[in-house]
Amino acid sequence: MSIPQKMPPYVEDGFGMFIDVALVMFLFLVYVPALYRTVYRIVQEKENRAKESMRMMGLKDLPYWASWFCYYTIVNIMISTLSWLILYTMVFSNVSGFICWGMIFFFG
Repeated sequence: MSIPQKMPPYVEDGFGMFIDVALVMFLFLVYVPALYRTVYRIVQEKENRAKESMRMMGLKDLPYWASWFCYYTIVNIMISTLSWLILYTMVFSNVSGFICWGMIFFFG
C-alpha cells in the first residue's frame, strides 16, 4: 500500500528559464571570435604553406599541433576567467566558484 506524500506547490522560476537560454547564447557568442580567429590562422598557414616549409626543415606534426593546442588553451583560459568573473560576481554568487569556472572552461 502506498501513501501519497504532500508535495510543495510548483513555482515557476522565470530567472531559471531565462538563464537556460541566455547563458548558452552568451557562452556561444563569447567563444565564436576565438574559434574564428584560430580557424582563420590555420587556413592562412595552409595558404602560405608554412607548415610544409617547417616540415622540410625537420618539424614533426606533434609540435605543430601541440602549439595550436597550447594557443587555444591559453585563449580559452583567459576567456573562461573573464566570463567567470562576470558571471560569478553578478549571476552565480551562490554556486561554487570552481564548478562555475570549470563549466565555462569545458564549454570552451
